This record gives sequence, C-alpha cells and structure tokens, in this order.
Amino acid sequence: MAIPMYGQNKDGTSIDNIKHEVLFTTDSLTLTAAQSGATVFVNAAAKVITLPAAKAGLTFKVILGVDTTAGAQIVAASGDCFFGQIKVLSTTDDKTEVQDIDYATAIGTVADYDTLDFTSNSATLAGTSGDVIEVIAVDDIAWCVLACLTTVHAEPASTAIINAS
Repeated sequence: MAIPMYGQNKDGTSIDNIKHEVLFTTDSLTLTAAQSGATVFVNAAAKVITLPAAKAGLTFKVILGVDTTAGAQIVAASGDCFFGQIKVLSTTDDKTEVQDIDYATAIGTVADYDTLDFTSNSATLAGTSGDVIEVIAVDDIAWCVLACLTTVHAEPASTAIINAS
C-alpha cells in the first residue's frame, strides 16, 4: 500500500469532507454516548443539557446561541462530576476571573461538582452568545471542562459555574 498524499486517507480518497454532527436545540436535551463528538448549539436562554454517563473518551462541544439571561445548565449523569478551569471575561470592563477545580477535589465529592450553571449577567456565572464549552470524559466518573466564557457584569468574582445541582 502506498503512503497517502496529504489530505487523503489510507485508501487514497479525499478526507476534506469530514463532518461532525451538529445538534441544534431550542429545548432541553439529553445526550447519549452514541452522540459523542457532536456539537450542541443551544439557541435558548434557559435550557438544560444532560450528559450521558461518563466513559473515557466521550466528548461534546456546546455553543451558546443566545445570552443565558434566564440561566442554563449542563448536567452530569448521577454519580459523575466536572473538573477543570473556566475563565470568565467581562464584556463591559477589563476584568477576568477563573474557576479552577482539580480532579481529586471533584471526584472526592461528586455531588458538589455535578452541574455547570450559566447566566450571562451575573458576577459569579457567565454565558453569552458565542461562548463555547467543551467537556471530555477522562474516566467513568469525571468530565474535564474547557471554557472561556463571557459575562456582561463589570466585576466577575468568586466564579461558581461548576457547582452542585
């Protein structure tokens, strides 16, 4: 077998049309493990996205389509938790806040770290149109959260996006 040229798979055909599933929702949504790798576009201010039970390798990307003025959530399955570092930037002032939850802390008391809360106009939360949240299951209990969010509040402080349900 010949070595494929750049932009081709091992069969010599083009790989430039690879697409990921995009789930557009204006309602609450429960995801399944089979949907891993999907991008979820949430075009509503106060809906809940529920993740499947964590299993190493599952991934989801969530894009907020509107400001979460009424609050929105991403919820882990029972017995699962979130950890990671979430940066929050103010869109109205030059202020930044970071929430940093390490893996050991999160798995130590999963019920205290099983929800991601979003509200765009809060000092302790964030979530405006265009914000992206990625979650990656690292094992059968924990989701790593990667996010840089924005708030319209001038003074983000004591960020608590990862918290208890």
